[in-house]
Amino acid sequence: MRVLLRSTAIAASALALSGSATLAQKSRDTLRVAVYEPISTVDNTFEPQPQTSMFMQMVFDYLVSFDTAKRELKPLLAESWKQIDNLTVEFRLRKDVKFHDGQPLDADDVVYSFNFLTDPKVVFRTKESRYGFFDTIEKIDHYTVRIKTRTTFAPLMMRLLTSLPIYPRIAHEKTADKSTFGRTPIGSGPYRATQVDSTRGIVLELNKDYRHATEGKPAGKIGRIEIVTIPDVQTQTARVMTEQQDIMYGIPPDTAEFLKSNPKLELAMQDSIQVAFVIFDHSDRSGIGVFKDARVRQALLQAIDRRSIARAMLPKELAEQPLQDGLCADWLIGCAHSLKAPVYDPAAARKLLAEAGMGNGFGLTLTAWGQARPIAEAIEAQWRKLGIKAQIESLAMPAFVKKRSAGQLNAFVALYDNASGQPDVDQTASYYFEPDGRNYIKNPDLVRLYNEARAELDAKKRTELYRQMFDMAITNHYAMPILRTPVIVAHSKELRVQMEKTKRPEGFELNLLSWK
Repeated sequence: MRVLLRSTAIAASALALSGSATLAQKSRDTLRVAVYEPISTVDNTFEPQPQTSMFMQMVFDYLVSFDTAKRELKPLLAESWKQIDNLTVEFRLRKDVKFHDGQPLDADDVVYSFNFLTDPKVVFRTKESRYGFFDTIEKIDHYTVRIKTRTTFAPLMMRLLTSLPIYPRIAHEKTADKSTFGRTPIGSGPYRATQVDSTRGIVLELNKDYRHATEGKPAGKIGRIEIVTIPDVQTQTARVMTEQQDIMYGIPPDTAEFLKSNPKLELAMQDSIQVAFVIFDHSDRSGIGVFKDARVRQALLQAIDRRSIARAMLPKELAEQPLQDGLCADWLIGCAHSLKAPVYDPAAARKLLAEAGMGNGFGLTLTAWGQARPIAEAIEAQWRKLGIKAQIESLAMPAFVKKRSAGQLNAFVALYDNASGQPDVDQTASYYFEPDGRNYIKNPDLVRLYNEARAELDAKKRTELYRQMFDMAITNHYAMPILRTPVIVAHSKELRVQMEKTKRPEGFELNLLSWK
């Protein structure tokens, strides 16, 4: 019935839009994309959300890139690098890179960008997690720099994939309010932004001078990309059906089934590294009290039937995939875990609650944001069978982050995509265990293991530390992965989508798209 109702509504919307439908834009070499939230800047330094990151990667470049298929670091702005000592890496820059305004890129731009992003006077929300490990930068010559970290930092090269956008020194210095630079940005990436407006949308034009492309970051192939904000899945579905939109992501499985029958569209899907998880306030900052008892945490985890949730919420092609037992996605470099997550056993859950003096159940607030809400609703329905009365609290991302940092959440369901598909597990470990506002577990032993892993340059030893870390979280029933959310993309048959070459949660990267 749910699929029928949604399909009928989408069909009606498509009919209403069809009068103004236009054909796919291959003939105009213009790709039309929609996002779900307004974007006012393409600089995710000041607007840290996945959609902003998608466009920032197109406009700005970094020192290195990553070949997802081969799982290897590749050159980008830096043509080579070498480890000087445990704290220092030297980078030799390319000499043929120009910014979108025609100015050449050199060591001065790299030094300026580093100093701006690490300046204590420059304030933004992700500053410590992204740049707290940096110490100093030194210009050796016009095309050579040395970056030093505060302590030995094993994931440095992987962090440089996204943690140090290179701004043009001259243009950026002239901008009075640096937080607005992403509205009229100048970068060196495969696309230049000619319009960035939260109301009118974003326009990207192909950078025809992008000569430093590598396997990790190829040049763009489509001449013009127009991005608008359409927050409603139903409206986006109608638009893609009537050829007013060339590609759509974030598609619910039931909508995907509906779209399969459209002869003008192709559907692509794959498993992702985005993990939905539930986590408890075991340190009792919210004052709920009950989660200080490990038996209560274990009982609630054993009351979750993860397989039934997967079958209800994933496409049938992915619903029977193995359930994830650790809090990190296995594809990530350094991810390791050896323990099984609690198995669904409602009888054992009831016994544990009785032993903890909670046999009659209790109430709590279960918080979720965005795509996590349906998963939270499924968990709430399963907990209700044990007498657990969970009130769902659905928050926008900023409100969720604020309450999480203040320790005001009893329990929450969220999703994490490893910083928009980055390849190293340190991003996941920092999300859960770094001693900042995101760390809801607050276990000092986990913080210690996390710091030790970051300082371990030996890959095998580092992976073993991560195994201990993720196993400890499962052993103590602090949190549990529920499922990996799928990547589902619908697109015009005139468009080629290389989904296998990215781990981004959208399922594509704009510079990898091309017309057939």
